[in-house]
Amino acid sequence: MADQTIAVFDRFAGEPDFGLTVAPRPEPGSDEVRFKVEAFALNQADLLLTQGRHFVKADLPIRLGYEGCGVVDVVGSNVTRVSVGDRIACVPNVDGPYWTAGEYALAHERFVVPWPEGWSAEQAAGLWMQYLTPYFPFAELFPIRPGDWVMITAASGGTGLGSIRVAKRLGARVIATTRSAHKIKTLLEHGADVVLSTEQDDFVAAVMQATGGEGVRLIDDTLCGPYVPKLAETLADKGILFIHGALAGDNTLSLPVLTLVYRRAGIYGYSMINELRRPGALERARDWVLAAIAKGELPPPTIDTTFPFKEVRAAYDRMRAGKQTGKIIVKVEQRGR
Repeated sequence: MADQTIAVFDRFAGEPDFGLTVAPRPEPGSDEVRFKVEAFALNQADLLLTQGRHFVKADLPIRLGYEGCGVVDVVGSNVTRVSVGDRIACVPNVDGPYWTAGEYALAHERFVVPWPEGWSAEQAAGLWMQYLTPYFPFAELFPIRPGDWVMITAASGGTGLGSIRVAKRLGARVIATTRSAHKIKTLLEHGADVVLSTEQDDFVAAVMQATGGEGVRLIDDTLCGPYVPKLAETLADKGILFIHGALAGDNTLSLPVLTLVYRRAGIYGYSMINELRRPGALERARDWVLAAIAKGELPPPTIDTTFPFKEVRAAYDRMRAGKQTGKIIVKVEQRGR
């Protein structure tokens, strides 16, 4: 069996870290596609998985990569939608041993989509997590109404910027938060109506002033931990705070329940993967995103930095440091290419 180079989180020089190793080249099942990876995107879910803070548990060595793009080189016997030689992107697969951080990757046919015309490998690789993640809460679970105030925390990452774009596409007014003053201009350029620092002493008052005392109908939170009580105080009547990350380093919640009772508000634990398991959800989300791209309503992802495959550890170091504005991408140069 032929082999390939893959990125993993494992023990290197005795310490757990990101690095490269060799593994067998995967063979597709009857409903699967194998593609030669040209690029894959990093996501906070990678860090949560390797830190043991993801709801999916994994043992060393941990495979990496939820999304990527490349060229199909083998298809299973039941595959009808794609052919060998097609340029494709990969939607994060729900179940199974599907990872994109390697020279070759498998994907179930349902999770393979066309590589958008005119987009670079970096852009195609970083497309789906950033637009699918906000699609479900914004369009299906808690549908945004034109004029709604929506807050997006830690908004300068790839999914944060994608969330701003999806919210604006649906007619929302957006408050973006950041802890870095130098990112304010970028967030405004990406469509945020208001940018605030979650560290400022008058954060709640600033939100209420920006919303004319109304508060925020929907909060897209990836911070969790000690920030939740402050965020909850900014909710409007019947507002919802949905949490799908823990960038603050704490997975736990502690807040006075009366903060929610007074506002008739709620907190919701959200996972894109859970939504993709619902019948028809993948197809609805995929078609909505592709239609918005075709109309020019959703642009290509903003790329922060591109790293060569051999520097995968440096790529994850940048994500761990929280320095990025947009997506971090790894380009894969296959042996013998």
